[in-house]
Amino acid sequence: VVDRLEDAFRAPVLDAGFLRDVLGIEGEAEIDLLSHLGFMAEDIEAARLHVFGAGDLTGWADAPQALADIVADLPAFERGLRATLEGFSVVPDLTPLALDWDATPAQAARLLADAARDGRRAVRLRRGAPPVGPLLDLPDSAGQERERRREPEVKAVERVVEKVIERDRTRRKLPDRRKGYIQKAAVGGHKVYIHTGEYEDGELGEIFIDMHKEGAAFRSLMNNFAIAISIGLQYGVPLDEFVDAFVFTRFEPAGRVTGNDSIKSATSILDYIFRELGVSYLDRQELANADAGAGDGLGGAPDGQAPEAVPAARFISKGFARGAAPDNLVVLPFGQKRDVTPAPASTTTGEAVACPACGDLALQQRGAGWVCDTCGAAPSLQGHSPA
Repeated sequence: VVDRLEDAFRAPVLDAGFLRDVLGIEGEAEIDLLSHLGFMAEDIEAARLHVFGAGDLTGWADAPQALADIVADLPAFERGLRATLEGFSVVPDLTPLALDWDATPAQAARLLADAARDGRRAVRLRRGAPPVGPLLDLPDSAGQERERRREPEVKAVERVVEKVIERDRTRRKLPDRRKGYIQKAAVGGHKVYIHTGEYEDGELGEIFIDMHKEGAAFRSLMNNFAIAISIGLQYGVPLDEFVDAFVFTRFEPAGRVTGNDSIKSATSILDYIFRELGVSYLDRQELANADAGAGDGLGGAPDGQAPEAVPAARFISKGFARGAAPDNLVVLPFGQKRDVTPAPASTTTGEAVACPACGDLALQQRGAGWVCDTCGAAPSLQGHSPA
């Protein structure tokens, strides 16, 4: 059984001896025998139609007159037939619509509109296969150079990244042999000794506080407080932070201070200690409440007389210098009395005065007397005349 007409005229349908002896063809089983024998393509096609018949009615030249309209437009006949049968079917029939391979979208839309006009409920467009080896009509691009797309220029952007590195604080140790001073005073009748230790550059590095008897609870508490302050100073905590935190604290003992040439009254032991440190190491003269003279006690003498020279040995530790301090040094009295502008009547004078009733530095001048803003007392002070 053969499917094509050409397969009926080649081996093994025809005997190889017949092909060799009669037709003179040897060893060429794939040759088109009909074309080799001189048959034209029209004759071969006519023989194929006669043997196998046509697949459809397209191109039937000998069609009867009754079928002439059907043969002329088979797709239209098929659509009409399906539309007629669809009336007897529950499910809409899917009608394929043939579309040329090169049909435009407008032609496809027109075909769909015709199907809708005919009452078709379901259609499917089926585009035909293109011919073998179609030629594309491309425009002539000879001589036209296409500009190549330039790559975007990459600009280098300098980025500055700041990284914060936090280092652990290290303890700045004091030298084994260090200088400093000892200040003895009494606050409200309680003796207080302040010992200081300094670095080579003169900065404060440690303090010690002695008061009361050995074993007293308040003495032990103040000793440990001094150790805590010393550790903070050695780890870099500024002294002015401690001064701002502890001045003007209020608890007993408090009141008049004796034995200190800069501090005359304090509201507590801590207030006195940090006033003393602020005046001595930070030059915070606003914390002092002594006379308006220089903090070193070298102010101008009364009646314009120059003070006498002070030996330098008064300020130099002979033991710290191991006896190497010269004995021919003196401190020249170049200090002058400061010009103090008198304060208004509603404020305190240059000399702060403590209230004898509560110990606070809150006495204000009111007319010819003094009034404490803290407790409201109005003491009569001897030696302090209103300005």
